[in-house]
Amino acid sequence: MSTERLKILEHAPMGRDAWLLRMERPQWNWQAGQLISLCGADPLDQRDYTIASGEQDETLDVIYRHIPHGAVTPHLKAQKCGDIIPVQGPYGRFTLRNPEHPVIFCATGTGISPCRAFMRSYPNLSLTLLHGVRYPEDLYFREEMDAITYLPFCSQEAFQGKTGRLTEALRQLTLPQDAAYYLCGANEMIYEAEEILIERGVNKIDIFHEPYYYRAYDELETTPTNT
Repeated sequence: MSTERLKILEHAPMGRDAWLLRMERPQWNWQAGQLISLCGADPLDQRDYTIASGEQDETLDVIYRHIPHGAVTPHLKAQKCGDIIPVQGPYGRFTLRNPEHPVIFCATGTGISPCRAFMRSYPNLSLTLLHGVRYPEDLYFREEMDAITYLPFCSQEAFQGKTGRLTEALRQLTLPQDAAYYLCGANEMIYEAEEILIERGVNKIDIFHEPYYYRAYDELETTPTNT
């Protein structure tokens, strides 16, 4: 793990409250699913963000959700193209175990980031993505999903004429043999999805998870948080 100062190449809003932060490629390499650490105005305030770029991509992408009273994301949101920011990484073990086996990926919100990295790093991967959000505008990167089995779910507003939750669909989804299951995003989804998979006979050693946040925090957006 090392620290490198990288130039911001693109910084653009995504959906209702997320941002794409695209930086020049660092000198170090990464594995799809790994993290980097970014800091706030105080360098001691650091948060982890999963790399959303493929292993061979020319840029280092992350998406983050802006928390108005957070310690890091207000500082990130103020950065402009051309600015130089410190980036520490890579690290983390939420990586692809065997690209020859099918992958079922369950993500909520910005938890889609490692799935995008998998998809861009392994174009022949047999990948099914269940992406759950509240509103259609938060279905990040959906224009890139033509090559995989893409199942979007919106709980608060209809998308393509219907609403729903990914965990409801997971109860009915055909589960391929030898699949690995990756769960990323809201802790509540991860707990529920893992329980469903185990009930359906999936071995726990084939389930991998990377928790990002609790949905309960969504109700506290106007309250100062340590985020």
